[in-house]
Amino acid sequence: RVSAFSCHISGCCQVFDTLEGYEHHYNTLHRNVCSFCKRSFPSGHLLDIHISEWHDSLFQVMAEKQNMYRCLVEGCAEKFKSSEDRKEHLVTAHLYPADFRFDRPKKVKSGLKHGSSPTAQAAAMPMDESMETSEQFQVDPMEVGPSRSMEILQPAARPSVLDKRLYKSR
Repeated sequence: RVSAFSCHISGCCQVFDTLEGYEHHYNTLHRNVCSFCKRSFPSGHLLDIHISEWHDSLFQVMAEKQNMYRCLVEGCAEKFKSSEDRKEHLVTAHLYPADFRFDRPKKVKSGLKHGSSPTAQAAAMPMDESMETSEQFQVDPMEVGPSRSMEILQPAARPSVLDKRLYKSR
């Protein structure tokens, strides 16, 4: 039996006494991390959706022309016009609870508090099991991408399109 050991990821101080505990920790916290905002997701599928909806500058333009909001259930190929339509699909087709919270308000780093709007509560996302590794958002950008009715839920530190272009390689 091995004595306690620490996670090898820089900045992570978690200590484990079993390999199983460490593997669960690593797979939950460090395997599917967004390189833009450092959020962690329980699957690669959910990470891909998050990156598309929150960090792809063309997503909103495309979403106005075609269904872009992918179902969160891996293996389901459905796409929707809005995150609200996707939520309805998740509730009816995949039996998610109607009151499931798909995103939840977060504390802002500066300590400012904001009220939870009905829009924020209605736009639910099955990401409660994800671990948060960044406090740069006013609202957890789970998988609910920005939509016309949710513009107030945009990440506080979201770079502009011009800022993004500066970092693209040719």
